[in-house]
Amino acid sequence: MLGPIAHDIFVPAIPIIADGLDSTTSQVSVSISAIFLGSAIGTLFLGPLADRFGRKIIILWVLGIYTIAAIAGALSPNAEMLIISRFFQGLAVAGGKVLSATVARDLFEKETLGKAMSIIMFMAAISAIIAPLLGGYAANYLPWQSTLFFMAIFSALVFILFLLFFKERPIIKRKDVLQISLIYKDMRTIASSWSFLVNSLTGGLMLAGLIVFLSSSASIIISSYNVPANIYGFLFASVSLSFLFGTLVGGRLVTKIGLERMIKWGVFFGFVGGSLMLFLALLELKVSYAVIVPMWIFMFGYAFVGPNVIAGALQPFPNVSGTASSLINFIQGIIGVIVSFIISFFRHDDALVLATTLFFLGCAAFLSIRLERYKF
Repeated sequence: MLGPIAHDIFVPAIPIIADGLDSTTSQVSVSISAIFLGSAIGTLFLGPLADRFGRKIIILWVLGIYTIAAIAGALSPNAEMLIISRFFQGLAVAGGKVLSATVARDLFEKETLGKAMSIIMFMAAISAIIAPLLGGYAANYLPWQSTLFFMAIFSALVFILFLLFFKERPIIKRKDVLQISLIYKDMRTIASSWSFLVNSLTGGLMLAGLIVFLSSSASIIISSYNVPANIYGFLFASVSLSFLFGTLVGGRLVTKIGLERMIKWGVFFGFVGGSLMLFLALLELKVSYAVIVPMWIFMFGYAFVGPNVIAGALQPFPNVSGTASSLINFIQGIIGVIVSFIISFFRHDDALVLATTLFFLGCAAFLSIRLERYKF
């Protein structure tokens, strides 16, 4: 839940945070890209650290850094310091993705692993429904710092839970895993897998659609379409609810139809959602539902893609699952950050830029999954 709590509760408050820091929504929105950039970088070393020292100690460090960075963000005097603190929070957010996948791989294989990843994403989706509702009401009735203080309280509580109750499965701790030459060798071996690369690319393109929505939707719906922040919170939560429904359906289907077909169906829904949003944007429908309804479809598809590309990518690497998890999350995160950075140069007075981006990402994901049959 670290990731959804970090950005979903934050997004509805972007306009009031900009006012509180005497900044602009565009500049504050850069902190969304900063947290994903930090997350992408964090994925590179958290997996190898977990392989070397074990899962629990690294999880506790991650939660501690997350708490401190959230408090630092709440105390930021300007947007620049907020962006820096959110970057460090992103380093910790990486642990939520990498370490949950690593622990799941310790326990499960193949379609059962895919089902386990769907359950993990189901839990994340619950927080993604609650967080924007809290963020919307906090934006209306509380100081802008409240969202970041909530993050700190949440992570501190989770720290206590892991400290007292988490029992990790015994693993063979590789004492040589932190040697640069061996990390490079492991990553080179992992990256030489064509299936790993195709799954990483497909997942990254779909994730980029979510990051772009997080970065621009508040500016479009709250600032341009004049929707109150608390109402936006409900709209945002409905998108997360669609993702939640997708994880429920996906968790039941994956053991019946397999990972590959699940991913293909997810990409199809992503393409349909992007196409519908672009069609409505070209009709110049400047209403919130012209953005939200297509995102329901897109996120339903992402719920099929997200857990299953990770399961497919990790399957061949049981002995270096931490490193493999790090690498796939790094690749996906960097794709999302690059796309988000590019569209930050465009105005978001309406949904046309967002819709066009989602459409092309859907097309690219559709093409990338078809690369599975070609091995160069």
